[in-house]
Amino acid sequence: MKSPFIIPLFLTMIGCAQKPIQPQIEPLDSPTSSLLQAISIVDENTTWISGHDATFVLTKDGGDSWELFNHPTGDSLQFRDVYGFNSEKAILMSAGPGPLSRIFTFTAPDQWEENFVMEDSLGFLDCIDFWDDERGIAYGDAIDNYPYILLTADGGKTWSRADSTNMPRAGKGEGGFAASGTCVTTGENGKAWIATGAGGNCRFLITEDYGQSWKVVSSPLITGEAAGNTSVSFMGDIGVVTGGDLLKPTEYTENCAFSTDGGDSWTLANQPQTAGAFYGSAITEVSEQTFAFACGPNGIDYTKDMGQTWINLDTANYWAVGMKGNIGYASGTDGKILRISLQP
Repeated sequence: MKSPFIIPLFLTMIGCAQKPIQPQIEPLDSPTSSLLQAISIVDENTTWISGHDATFVLTKDGGDSWELFNHPTGDSLQFRDVYGFNSEKAILMSAGPGPLSRIFTFTAPDQWEENFVMEDSLGFLDCIDFWDDERGIAYGDAIDNYPYILLTADGGKTWSRADSTNMPRAGKGEGGFAASGTCVTTGENGKAWIATGAGGNCRFLITEDYGQSWKVVSSPLITGEAAGNTSVSFMGDIGVVTGGDLLKPTEYTENCAFSTDGGDSWTLANQPQTAGAFYGSAITEVSEQTFAFACGPNGIDYTKDMGQTWINLDTANYWAVGMKGNIGYASGTDGKILRISLQP
């Protein structure tokens, strides 16, 4: 006699099976043609994206519409990074030699406060991030044989250089690539990762105490005068680093690796679909599936198996990609903005 529970049980098993998820992409209308190269997702509705020509944009409706903002002094500033606190307030970092490297607080609709100006002519800020509403970090190219690390404990109002006593010395020409705003990323309980490169250097600086002390971990990515790590992203202890050699724009090199132990060790990924260097990275988890994204001038790829296989999403020029849960964006040249959705 057949059990009356066989068919209902079978249907229940089908219903519980994990549904496959494939990223869906949608080009969005952008209010600018300036290069957009850093993304800060606050929540499913609010995202800030910053770029060149003193330009940045804001959406409050999940990317359906964007507001355009510019710094009042003109277009000489390059906003290489942005951190959004909410839909009204953001920290913007401009990059460039000496005093072109600055940090601002912007409060909508048009209130500006200049918080930091680089006084050293050799200085060059690359990226910023925050642990919470008060504690933040900025990273720039090495000065005086030590990494240039700024810390704030008051929401970005004031910044001071981190004590070099518990800091490794910098390699010759070592710094970050101010390409996607992700050469530094913060994690839980005071952890942060800095991805370095250039001058033959390629390593990670890792802190577990809000930047008070640092350790060094080697990276398996390619090294060279214009090569190394460009971007690092973490989700708990699972991380992805991207990079490559900017002088080899059409070649496949060691340009992506993954960590499962908080950055203490790294494993090279298999060759992606997109050639050349990657500028930006992002990692997220949806329905117990891990997705990592890597983007650069030749396109954007993603992987669902920690870099064993890669799938190309688009072949356009993207400098930055950001994900939060099942939503994200990529941005790049000519003001382009791409919405990425991860839905079963």
